[in-house]
Amino acid sequence: MKTKLLPFLLLFIVGAFSISAQENEGKKFKDKIYTGGNLGLTFGTYTNIMISPIIGARLNEKIYAGLGFEYQYTKDKSIEPALTYNQFGARLFSQYNIIPQLFAHLEFAGYSMERYNIRYEKERNFVPFIYVGGGYRQMISQRSFVSFRILFDVLQNTNSPYNAWDPIYSIGFGVGI
Repeated sequence: MKTKLLPFLLLFIVGAFSISAQENEGKKFKDKIYTGGNLGLTFGTYTNIMISPIIGARLNEKIYAGLGFEYQYTKDKSIEPALTYNQFGARLFSQYNIIPQLFAHLEFAGYSMERYNIRYEKERNFVPFIYVGGGYRQMISQRSFVSFRILFDVLQNTNSPYNAWDPIYSIGFGVGI
């Protein structure tokens, strides 16, 4: 059942690009592009540093699409010896504006994730995700915004760090080029 979602996701994103090509023929390409992402910093007994840049395009008044990369470093000193993790991967996303500020979000992501097994040996696995949810986008200026999202990992791969239907909250920003 879960593997049937991937073709739908890819079809949705390809369809969004083809609709955009028809509706934006007279607009300059650079006017449709934006960049942004997320930055996360936590220090202390549990340290986490996350860098997640994105590049996207406003395909038409309703649809945004893009791709992003992410790197995350984690060190947990609450356990002796301290455990460290390095995660990295990429994502492809699409957003549909329900109203200018409220959007639906669909995303396919894949990450190379480290974890420790029962013998405290590091293992690395590729973990795919399909995130579904929505959010709120607030314009800061004519070409920049901040967004708040709530997503759910509906694929639930066996190596996913998320429990079934636990919400994933994020705050991000975007700036037009």
